[in-house]
Amino acid sequence: AMASQASLAMDYLKHRMQQVQAEVDKIEKKLYDAETEYLSSDSSQMGTLLKGYDGFLSSKDNLRKRARAFKIEDRLFSLSSRTSPAAKEEARAIDENQGMRNLQDGGGLHRSRSSTKVPF
Repeated sequence: AMASQASLAMDYLKHRMQQVQAEVDKIEKKLYDAETEYLSSDSSQMGTLLKGYDGFLSSKDNLRKRARAFKIEDRLFSLSSRTSPAAKEEARAIDENQGMRNLQDGGGLHRSRSSTKVPF
């Protein structure tokens, strides 16, 4: 009877963990999508919260009209979670760069995100 209760408790906890992980995945995807929309919107051509708003201060039309491409590093919010789509994207890019570096020079170290400076 005790073993049966323990087994039921474990099954419940495993199921609950799967539910929680599914919820986290859904929240991270919503954040990633909202961040993509913000970083690629027309207003981001004037600047973003992370890059500043030089476009608003500039009288140069070419600076205002210039499309601002964003990089994975611009995804500060998504990258705050190691399991987000952006973190997985970054890990793939690092792996690809590491593979290219290994082919070129036989090895080397890559810089982890934790050592990058945050511009605050």
